[in-house]
Amino acid sequence: MIGLAHQPLEAAMPLLFCAMGDGSWRVRKDAVATLLAAQPLKAETVEGIIDLLRSADNAGLRASAVELLERLGTRAVAPLCGHLSDPDHDLRKFVIDILGSIGSSSCLPLLVSALDDPDPNVRVAAAENLGKIGDAQAHPPLLKVLEGGDLWLKFTVLDALGKIGVPVPLEVLTPLLGESLLRRAVYDCLGLLGEPACAPLLLKGLGEPVKNAREAAVVALMRLRVRLGGAEAQELIDRPLKELKGSTQVAGLLASLDGTDPVVLDAVVRVVGIMGEERAVPGLLAVARQERHRAACLQAFRGVGESALATLLERYPEAHAQEQAFIAQVAGELGLVEAVDLVREGLEDDAPQLRSACALALAKLAPKGAARRIASLLGDPAHEVAEAALEALRRLSSREPEELTRLCSDLSQSGRPERRRDAALLLASLSDSERLGLMVKDEDAGVRTAAVTSLARCGQPQSVGSLVMALVDESPQVRVAAAQALGEVGGTDAVEPLLLALNDADPWVQTAALKGLAALGDPRALPGVVALIADARGPVLIAGLGTVAALGEGADLAPVEAALANSDEEVVQAAIGILCGTGNGWIERHCDPLLGHPHWGVRRCFARALAEALGTAALSRLETALSQETDPLVRGEISGLLGRLG
Repeated sequence: MIGLAHQPLEAAMPLLFCAMGDGSWRVRKDAVATLLAAQPLKAETVEGIIDLLRSADNAGLRASAVELLERLGTRAVAPLCGHLSDPDHDLRKFVIDILGSIGSSSCLPLLVSALDDPDPNVRVAAAENLGKIGDAQAHPPLLKVLEGGDLWLKFTVLDALGKIGVPVPLEVLTPLLGESLLRRAVYDCLGLLGEPACAPLLLKGLGEPVKNAREAAVVALMRLRVRLGGAEAQELIDRPLKELKGSTQVAGLLASLDGTDPVVLDAVVRVVGIMGEERAVPGLLAVARQERHRAACLQAFRGVGESALATLLERYPEAHAQEQAFIAQVAGELGLVEAVDLVREGLEDDAPQLRSACALALAKLAPKGAARRIASLLGDPAHEVAEAALEALRRLSSREPEELTRLCSDLSQSGRPERRRDAALLLASLSDSERLGLMVKDEDAGVRTAAVTSLARCGQPQSVGSLVMALVDESPQVRVAAAQALGEVGGTDAVEPLLLALNDADPWVQTAALKGLAALGDPRALPGVVALIADARGPVLIAGLGTVAALGEGADLAPVEAALANSDEEVVQAAIGILCGTGNGWIERHCDPLLGHPHWGVRRCFARALAEALGTAALSRLETALSQETDPLVRGEISGLLGRLG
């Protein structure tokens, strides 16, 4: 394959076609990549590739041909369309599948005609791929197919209509519910239709004996609920669901909580939550083991409310640590004060996950003395527990400000820097900028950094003096935090100090100061920034270019354009990214140098920028660049751009 890549395409073609059917998938992939890199391909070459689809005895060869034609994109559409009347029904089906993957609407009329193909597999493929393309123009002819008698084709058409997303009239869908095979697809379409009249049909579908139809009704009902919204959703969906609580119809839904489909699980969890169905508690606890569903389960428990308490308390002793942690979270979110002793005990459990959850839950329940109990975890050996304790204390600040103030006073006088740091972080919740101003002078750099960060969170203008003082701290870490904070809360008084910080010996401080100036957006800082980047390199230069773009416009951006000639490829790519947001005037001046840049990353970056900025007007430039490009990654990028633009 390496040798073939350097041969003239016409001479290498027979061997490349042979390699596309090789027993090794690596050889097949390399053959496809070689042909893709040789674009634009001649018409006869594309025809030859299409002809490979007839190779019934070599599945690997057909798969390679399919992949190659799909990746050729719109350039393959016209030749493929020429074979939609081919006598070989298998070839017609392959062609339709490839056209669907390419997704070009130009072949739509021919695919619509294929809905009447004599071969049933071709008809089904046409319907399926009209749905994949998703063009609304296919909607009327697909609706017409539903009038016929081919059940499997109807099923595929309903799926296609669902993907297209244009509502199917209710009078068309309702009769189809009489066919059990079609119900799942009909429910999908009802969910997309979004009409209030769909609600009773979908509510009835919750009692479907067939699992996939029932679950489709659940998913569609929740989609409809989102579409309706507000009072209409509550009246047409929520109220009837609440009336189903405790009924035998719910049994099938509860069984679906054991499923694996994330979309179905999410819908079922929401439905049982709206119902307030307490029989769902064990299933909800099981689903909540998956992090992606935990928030939805928590919301469902809010719907179930206090009636979940007995089951939660019963399950807690035998549950594993992860489930116990979730039960504690539910107790906190629902305000189940009966569980407060259980939560307090969890603060001393061996499992860090449970200690963390109980700290946060206790802050929600907020019994007397909660702050001191939670504070005992600030020194926990598990970092996640200490952080959870800190967050829990922050949440208590609005409910127990006096107690938290006393706690911060004790912590700030501790001989341990970690506790003083905790005090500095907690004082932000109390907006105590005065005490934080004192802690900016602490002997420990970590405490000073925390104090500076908290001053930024307080957002009080009177903190600027303390932050300016921190800009000359002996610790670079503190100076970086101070520069960031001044950018957030400093206002015009922070511009001059940040300009002085541009002279800092530490590049990270310089970078933070540049970003702070960009955040302030004061154009008076522009001359100082331009002076710095004249001699800057690496991250400082990149940050400086971004700051110039934030503060200036027009001619002010000359330093950014000049950076296109920088020897650091990362700087050049950053400059390209910035200039892309300023118009297209710079492109013509730098097109040839950037497409011929020594570094492949710059060439690829600029090719993307060129295609995005100029669209089809970039085709000739990109084709020329492809003919001269030697790097396979860049060739692949440009080929992809040509396929999308072509």
